[in-house]
Amino acid sequence: MDKNLAAFLAVTRCKTLTDASDFLGLTQPSVTKRIANLEAEMGARLFHRGRRGMTLTAAGQVYFRRAERIETEYRQCREEVATINKAGLSVMRVGAGPLFHLNWAAGLFSSLKSQFPELKLELRTDRNLDVGRMLSEGELDVYLGIIPPEQLDETIFVKYLISVEHGIILRADDPIAAKQTIDPSELTEYSWVSFLADPETESRLLKYSVPEGAAESLVEIRTTSFAAGLQLVKTGQFVMSAPLQLAGKIGQEGLVIRPARGRMPHREAGIHVRHSALGYRSIQTVLEFFDNLDLEQSA
Repeated sequence: MDKNLAAFLAVTRCKTLTDASDFLGLTQPSVTKRIANLEAEMGARLFHRGRRGMTLTAAGQVYFRRAERIETEYRQCREEVATINKAGLSVMRVGAGPLFHLNWAAGLFSSLKSQFPELKLELRTDRNLDVGRMLSEGELDVYLGIIPPEQLDETIFVKYLISVEHGIILRADDPIAAKQTIDPSELTEYSWVSFLADPETESRLLKYSVPEGAAESLVEIRTTSFAAGLQLVKTGQFVMSAPLQLAGKIGQEGLVIRPARGRMPHREAGIHVRHSALGYRSIQTVLEFFDNLDLEQSA
């Protein structure tokens, strides 16, 4: 911050040149000179000098209001620059599929905030079909989950962490839920909910439940809210597909998840970041957080 402005604020708050000099760690003549320089620059007297100390003139009161704003902006600027210097980012925008945001996002964010208190964090849990582009273009800094290979290019670093298999969610009291595996062809009386579009899983279900060659889709409701999907399943009219590793969270909702007969294809899920951001300390912290977890055990 400008030295003359800092001297002005110190004198205004301390009321005397002596106390302001002590506060700034300067000699009194140095502080006096800085105030004189500032008054010359402004073309107005900023202080009344009296026996009891220094008080602001009308011009000084106007300047003080502006000076406080400058001081606040300067402090915030320093904090943001320090954050970037330390963390590499001032704001980290994280996208996460349900497996990651329900099981590990809270722990990850706690770890990041403990190391980088000034780092701001944003979490997007809605499924976007174009997350690869969002990552490449900087709309996201990290994506935790599955990105189809066709959306990835040489700018994206991927670290796969867990093999994901989808199952089928039903109410716990549904007779079909008593089976160890579920044949989707037995679910023709139910409507399907999709956490937005999951083409691979949907095509697998289509194989079981829709006559070959039919163009119709199983999905009657698509939602960007995984929680809303679970609430729909609770009504007993709907079923939904989700990773089997979410069994614990799904059970807390009074629902169960079972593997599909014939099993769904396994897909690899993990961390996706831009290669250009790998040197950021905050991004390294994300990688280290998952390195220290046994994802199968902690799901």
